[in-house]
Amino acid sequence: MKARKLNHKIIPATDPNRAFRFWRDVFDLPQSGDQSDRVLVVDHQDLTFTTGPTRSDFELLVRDHISDLKKHLANNFVPVEKEEERFGNKVALTVHDSEGNTVVIEANA
Repeated sequence: MKARKLNHKIIPATDPNRAFRFWRDVFDLPQSGDQSDRVLVVDHQDLTFTTGPTRSDFELLVRDHISDLKKHLANNFVPVEKEEERFGNKVALTVHDSEGNTVVIEANA
């Protein structure tokens, strides 16, 4: 997955380590700094994982085509909750991360 932008840079989690692994492995986000720092980067900005209640308003823009994105999510055992067409030949898939946060992923059709 080729992530471009994420609207929120603080990710609430019950288990920040589990959330870190999910976002790193499923959303293919690169790690910043020392390996022990557990900081991921999207759009040249660090993501922070904190303990807190779940959110339902994450939007992740990716460069991938929808068919590749669906395969990638299936390979990582992440079910798609909802699919919708968007303006400009885009498609949005709604998924949940390991902590129950709702993430809408917008990809190319």
